[in-house]
Amino acid sequence: MQIQYEEFLSNIAEVELLSRQVKNSIKKEYELMVKNHQSFIESGLEQHSSSFHSMGFHSLTNGALIFYHHKAVDFDRRVQYLTDRYNKHNLWLVAEAFEYFEDLVELMYAHLGHKEPSAWPSKETKGETSTSLSEKPFEWFLQKSKSHKKLSAKLECIRRRFPSLAIIEKSNYFGIDFRFTICLIEMLRHIIVHNSGRISDFQKFLARLFKQAGMSNNGNYDPQKLQQINYFLKGEGSKHCIVMLEVQQPGTPFTINRLSMIINWLLAYADYIYTQLICPSYFPSATP
Repeated sequence: MQIQYEEFLSNIAEVELLSRQVKNSIKKEYELMVKNHQSFIESGLEQHSSSFHSMGFHSLTNGALIFYHHKAVDFDRRVQYLTDRYNKHNLWLVAEAFEYFEDLVELMYAHLGHKEPSAWPSKETKGETSTSLSEKPFEWFLQKSKSHKKLSAKLECIRRRFPSLAIIEKSNYFGIDFRFTICLIEMLRHIIVHNSGRISDFQKFLARLFKQAGMSNNGNYDPQKLQQINYFLKGEGSKHCIVMLEVQQPGTPFTINRLSMIINWLLAYADYIYTQLICPSYFPSATP
């Protein structure tokens, strides 16, 4: 398990490294764009700061080039396109990081079943006896874990076996509810992958998220959790989209990186489950 945990950390480190490279690349591109735009203004040629694009495709019958659209993109629109591209990069990095997290939980859940089959829900071991389960190799439990798609059910099983997880989820350094936060990140990942980060029905999104977290409360949602959700969204009415750009701290030159914040949460939560619960219980000689 230690090897797999180190692989998880290595994979997340790759995500962070890529995020830094993307940020540096976007910054350089923006600075060059501004420099060129300013040069055109000073030369009285501001109109040439726009870029022009023709779009075409080849005919299915004879291969002839058919132009179907053209765009003139001014400086402000080019800046917006660059910002949107940066956001899309970060959205996919959130999705990738969460998938690595899911894979780790999948492994830890399998180890829980392998070491203590009785800790698994009975429906997972239906048709088996305590004797047959004791003879099953780890790979059998891992395959079962892979076929069970619900992350929340796996975490709930770990939570029942290790009640201290439920305690730290509520009371922790970050001052957030991790049971809810993991559901939120999972929902964001789902929307990124399946709808390019766009939410068409915000109220439906809220209802689904709070229900998954077991915190519906008849639609009377916790204001602090609503604030946490809105930190990663922009929009109005029913239509919203996920935002993973930096947030400027008022009155300072500093920014808060939304992507880094989510990665930090995933690392902290995964580290606690592995180093404080799974490792000492089943791999006491490991040194994570």
